[in-house]
Order: sequence, then C-alpha cells, then structure tokens
Amino acid sequence: MFTGGGNSLKLAHAFFILLVLVHLRPALGFISGVGVGDANNIRCPERERQTLLKFKKALVDDYGRLSSWRSKDKNCCNWKGVHCSNQTGHVLELHLGQNRYSPDQPWRPLRGMISPCLLEFPDLTFLDLSENDFNQSNLPEFIGSLSNLKHLDLSWTNLSGPISHQLENLSHLQFLNLLGNDLIIIENLEWLSHLPSIEYLDLTSINLSVVNDWLEVVSHLSNLTTLNLWGCDLPSQMFSSLSGFNYWKSLTSLESLNLNPNKLVSLPKPIGDICTLRKLYFFFNNANAQLVELVNNLSRYAKDSLEDLGLSYNQLTGSLPNFTLFPSLKYLGLSNNILNGTVPKSIGSLYKLEWLDMSSNFLQGTMSEAHFSNLSKLRYLDLSSNSLALEFNFNWVPPFQLKKIYLTSCKLGPRFPSWIQTQRNVSILKISNAEISDTVPIEWFADLPPTLEFLDLSRN
Repeated sequence: MFTGGGNSLKLAHAFFILLVLVHLRPALGFISGVGVGDANNIRCPERERQTLLKFKKALVDDYGRLSSWRSKDKNCCNWKGVHCSNQTGHVLELHLGQNRYSPDQPWRPLRGMISPCLLEFPDLTFLDLSENDFNQSNLPEFIGSLSNLKHLDLSWTNLSGPISHQLENLSHLQFLNLLGNDLIIIENLEWLSHLPSIEYLDLTSINLSVVNDWLEVVSHLSNLTTLNLWGCDLPSQMFSSLSGFNYWKSLTSLESLNLNPNKLVSLPKPIGDICTLRKLYFFFNNANAQLVELVNNLSRYAKDSLEDLGLSYNQLTGSLPNFTLFPSLKYLGLSNNILNGTVPKSIGSLYKLEWLDMSSNFLQGTMSEAHFSNLSKLRYLDLSSNSLALEFNFNWVPPFQLKKIYLTSCKLGPRFPSWIQTQRNVSILKISNAEISDTVPIEWFADLPPTLEFLDLSRN
C-alpha cells in the first residue's frame, strides 16, 4: 500500500508540474531571445501592429516587399522583416534593408519617408533600412529618441542634411552605418563621444574635411572594433599636426581601420600601439614615408594580429622590409608606390598569404621557387610593371592555384612558363611583354582552364 501510494503521489506531482509548464510556456518563452513570432503562442500587441501598418503607409512599395503586412493578419510577428520578443511579443527588430546574404536576388528598394511612428516601438533595438531611397530627405531627428537601439543601418538610403545632436542619445548603440549618404553634413563629431558602446562605425563617403576633432573623439571609443572612413576627404594637416600625440592608445579593441582614399601625408605612429589591429587599409593617400619605418612601427604591437595591409597608391619609398614580422598576413597590397630593390626570399615564409600585389614599382632582380614554395594559399598575384624576372625549374609545380595572375612586363621567357599550365582555376591571365619567344603549348591551348575569362599574351 505504501509503495503504491508513493508512486501515485509521484505521478500526480509530475502531472502537476507538466500542467504548470504547459500553461506557463508562452510567458516563459522556452526558446529564448529574438525570433519571428509563431501565431500559435505569441502575438504582437495590437497597438504595435497598427503602428507597422502606419509605417507602411509612409512608404512606396513598388515591388510588394511588404505584401505580408496585411491588416487582416492579426499577428505582425509573422510579417516579413519583423522580429518580436518570444517573451512579450513586442517588436524588437525591423529588417527592411538589403539582404547581403542573398546577392543573387535583385534588390527592390522601398521609397518614401521614415515615419516618426517608429517611436511607438519602445523596445526597438535593431533598425536596418539600408539601400532604400528616401529621396534626399533629412536624417530624421526623432531617430535619436529610439534610446534602446543597438543596431542602426542607414547605408545607401539617399539621406541628407546635418548630423549633430540627433544621434547623441543612442547610448546603447553598438552598430552605426551611414555609408553612401554623401549629402549628409557633419561639422563635428562631438555626438560620437556620447556613444560609449559603439563597436562598428562606418562614415564612408561623408565629407569630414572640416571635422578637426575626429581623431581625438574616436580615440575614446574603447569598444570600437571597426572604423571605416573611406573617402571622407580627411585633410593632410590633421594627421601631421597630431601625429606626436598618442590619442589611439585607448583603442584596445580596434581590429579594422580603413582610411582610404583621403589626403593623408602619413600614417600616424599611434596606430602602431593598437595590439588588436587585424586589417589596415591606407590606399590612395599622399604618404611619402620610408616603407621600412612604417612597417617597423606597425610591428611594435600588431605583429601577431595583422592580417591585411593595404598601402597601395601612395608615395612610399625604399626597399621591401622583412614582412615575416607579420606571420598572420593574408593580404599585402603595395602597388603604385616608389619602392625599389629586390624581393626578399623571406616573403615565401608567409604561408597564410592569399593576395600579393607589388605592381607598378621599381623592383628588380630575380624571383625563384624559394619566393613561392610555401605560399600554398596564394590566390592573387600581381607583379606587373616592375623589372622582375621569374626563373623557375621547368618541371616546378607550384603549391598554389591562382585565380588572377598579372605579370605584364616581367621576364618569364624565353620558354613558355610550364608552371602556368598547372593553374586550373585562373580567371585572368596577363603575361604580355614577358620576353617569351616560344610556341604556345598546343595541349594547354586546346584545354584552357574552364574558369578563364581574360587572356593576354600580347607583345611576346
């Protein structure tokens, strides 16, 4: 009797627990986090559903992208681009921008205006309106009142007007992208100092030519991991006058820095103090330093982290340094500078290297298997417009499969280079003016790589 009663009591207790869990499941939100709602368990508040319909009315949807936003559908959590809380049903995220994960699908922009009814979403943390067309309207001031925003993407939205105080109240903002809005006016970046949580900042193509405080303001953003100032017209005197101050020492999280193209005459030394730096792009500036000095400065703290180094289209001088200081290097761009001397064999030790571009310099001498024998991951090679000779054993088989080969004006001949015939993934092959005096191997020409799109054998 006792045993049986105990089992009955346990069964009753288990049934009670199961009953409680079933009834509490919608409130507890067993699948935590954010997701598209399910009509069977969670619904958005009616007020927020009406707000979304009001937001839709302010837009011109030429292609029916918001066709799922229908008044007869009572659960807006199921609407395309709307993400709700699984606990409360409140709208948390609006994904109405270009889906960069589906590049094959044609983009169909929305037009119209950004309605202030967004203020009726108190829990909104994510707003992506990228690559829609708002017809050069001013950046709405009310955006700054969406105080819970963590992610704001307004890239390529055809916005204009000044930015000052609109964004300074977004103290939780981690991601801000204003790329492509070249009609936006920024006269100072003081508002950035109010965004202590910012991690990703992209001001690409916005004119910052009169913003004299950007370097100091940015230096206090200790959580910043990505800074894109591509084509911001940064003046040369800005860096030269401040290069002696170590403003960037507090940037302890910065991984990616893009400063091209601008008018900068030098790369400030404080960048060498950023030990987390992985990607540095400094194309199309006016830097006229010795490359060796610049590289030595970068190697002080970034030697183990640096993966991409882009210094093309400057006026860098001197010989090539020892790039093995950066064992993680994957991308090296040095084209269109004034570099001279030979290419050190040590470059062959960069076994992670995928992209090598040293074209349009004054390099000379001979490169052999020793320069390439460990570069198994190399996919892009451009040595054109130098005075280099590539001399390999006739039977040498490279460890790599290149996709693009540019060797114009390099000495490859007199025989047709047999190693070229081993490259079966190549899409562009330019070996013009390469001093080749030979016949093209018929077996190679009859069975060109299926990926080949452009072939230049001229001036041989």
